[in-house]
Amino acid sequence: MSCEFDDLDAASWVTAYVKQRGDGSAVLRRPPPADSTTPEPTARPGADSPQLDVDSSTTARALVIESFTADLIVTSSRTAADRTLALAVAASARCPVVAVPSGATWRDDLPTSVGTTGDHLSKATLRSAFALARVLGTGVRAICCTHEPPIARGQSTSTARAAAAAVAECARRYPDVPVDTRVARSHPVTGLIRHARLAALLVIGCTPTTDESTSRRLLDRCPTPIALVGPHVTRTR
Repeated sequence: MSCEFDDLDAASWVTAYVKQRGDGSAVLRRPPPADSTTPEPTARPGADSPQLDVDSSTTARALVIESFTADLIVTSSRTAADRTLALAVAASARCPVVAVPSGATWRDDLPTSVGTTGDHLSKATLRSAFALARVLGTGVRAICCTHEPPIARGQSTSTARAAAAAVAECARRYPDVPVDTRVARSHPVTGLIRHARLAALLVIGCTPTTDESTSRRLLDRCPTPIALVGPHVTRTR
C-alpha cells in the first residue's frame, strides 16, 4: 500500500487499515516542503510500527507505478489540489485510490457503501467494495441512484435490474460479507452523500473526468473517505 499525505487524518486511516489487514505494509508519502524553511512535522505516523515507512517524494506518476503492486493507494482530500491528485492517480491506477477528507476517522461499525448502476465499471467497483468491506469487517450497502421509478408495471426498471444483478453476482464471490441493495430516486451526488454519512467508506467507479463530474463533486462534498475505482482496476487483493 502507498499513502500520500499532508495531514494526519489520511495517515491515521491508512495505519488503521494496515493493522486491520494484518498482513500488509504501507509507504506513507509526504509531499516535500515548498521551501527549505518549512518545518518537518512533529508527528510521524507509523514511526513505532515496523509495517510503515515514510518517504518524502510523491507525484501522480509515482503513485500510479506503486499501484501495480499495491492493494490500495491512500491520499488526503483536504485541499482541491489533493482531490485533483486523487482523481489523476485513479484514472490510471491498477488498484483503488482512497481519498480521506479532514476529520474522517476509521470506522468498522458502519457498512461500506458502494454506488452502482450495473454499467461497465460496476463489476470492478463492486469487487473492490466487497474486498474492502471484508478487511474493514463490515457489510456492503449497494446504492443504485436513478431517476427511474424502481418498480414500473410490477417489474424492476432496467437500471435497478442491472444493479441488482451485478450486486448478486459479486455477492456470490464473497458469501461471508453481508449485503443489502437499495434504490434511491435521486441524483447520484445527492443520494450517495446521504448514504455515505452513515458509512465507513464510499466506493465509486471513476473515469477520467472534468471538474463537473460526479466523482469530483463527491470528493468536494463528502465527509466520508471515498474509494475511487478507475477503469484499469481489474483485480482485488
